[in-house]
Amino acid sequence: LNKNENIVVHVSAESYLKKSNKELHPLSGISNSNTILCNENGYYAIRKSDKYGFNNPNSEWDKDKEIEYLLLGDSFVHGACVNRPNDIGSVLRILSNKSVLSLGYGGNGPLLEYATLREYLGSNVRNILWVYFEGNDLHDLKIELNSQLLKNYLNDTNYTQNLKQRQNEIDLLARSMIEDKKK
Repeated sequence: LNKNENIVVHVSAESYLKKSNKELHPLSGISNSNTILCNENGYYAIRKSDKYGFNNPNSEWDKDKEIEYLLLGDSFVHGACVNRPNDIGSVLRILSNKSVLSLGYGGNGPLLEYATLREYLGSNVRNILWVYFEGNDLHDLKIELNSQLLKNYLNDTNYTQNLKQRQNEIDLLARSMIEDKKK
């Protein structure tokens, strides 16, 4: 079996809540990698992640480009079990002919989504759409509120992990979690 370093499995941001890393809590996946997701439709969804580990073409991050819609949410927004162009961000991009940046990520609850907004929101965003899922978001929030690092986003308006500048660290941490699971 050949090992391809550029194919990875999804590591949820909530799985970092179980780790005792107080210095870094990633809110996205491994960057610029083909990521294997779930199988709810008779196939494993696979997509190329963007430079920050989200489900977007890298071109959506262009600094001079105005973002019409920024999407926040969990696996529904992430498009966890479908391939592009069937995820919400891609469909909205096609229907509106506007720029859409999806910061949705499978396993995120409201506090992780708020932290994601704080870390990745740019000044060029016109509209923010938050997709709330009643089926698990309140349960997720209850768990997320046990994280002191995540509570920093609520208690300090200046708090940041500077995640945009730490993607290499995020990639290494996520890859080590995948290796741990394989063992």
